[in-house]
Amino acid sequence: MKVMGLTFRGARSSEVYTPVPSRCKFVITVNADFIVRAHEGDERLRRLIDTHISTFDGFWPWLIARMRQPGEHCDKISGSDLIYCYADQCRAADRHLLVVGGSALAAAAVLNSHAGKAVAVGWDAPFEAYPMSTGFIAAFQAQIETHRPMAIAVCLGSPKQEFIIEDQLEYMSTRGVSFAYGAGGTADMVAGQFKRAPVFVQKIGLEGLWRLITEPSKERLKRLANSVKIFRYCLD
Repeated sequence: MKVMGLTFRGARSSEVYTPVPSRCKFVITVNADFIVRAHEGDERLRRLIDTHISTFDGFWPWLIARMRQPGEHCDKISGSDLIYCYADQCRAADRHLLVVGGSALAAAAVLNSHAGKAVAVGWDAPFEAYPMSTGFIAAFQAQIETHRPMAIAVCLGSPKQEFIIEDQLEYMSTRGVSFAYGAGGTADMVAGQFKRAPVFVQKIGLEGLWRLITEPSKERLKRLANSVKIFRYCLD
């Protein structure tokens, strides 16, 4: 689906959840902030969105897509929901979900409780600025070698997490990883470090505002202000 000047290859759930033999699917959950940044000079992020399995993460990108392409089916697929869906897929396949970054170990424990078995493993990766050191990459690859995950949720902040996934995509494909995606603060959310907005707030597209009110910060305010600029590009 082509909308807002970008190509979304993960508009349908089936495109996101169906594995491809011998290839790791790189799933990008595209929110309003991503769309604005892709239009305002982040050429690498634009290329990633156009090339890989991009989904509509957030009410406004999804609603704009539906309005611009009324004859096309599209699903709203957020990173917060995706981690549970991949955990369920791993459970059914008797494989692992590897959670990287944030409160990964605590999040894995919650996912295992949800699944009723040890389906998730976590690595509380140390903070590093991108590009990552050789030591970080070696430790990341060691996690993959040890656990042989079917899916990986990388919770290291955007766009660093997406760049790491792209850098390691070929390696993950050779190690049997079927899915990898940048999950942002999902590990912290699953671990209970903060709560998602109430469902009715999510449904009317004000989750970002709710997060700003409940967890005020300059960075969150800046991100929300940037996200509002999505309406500049809704007719592209």
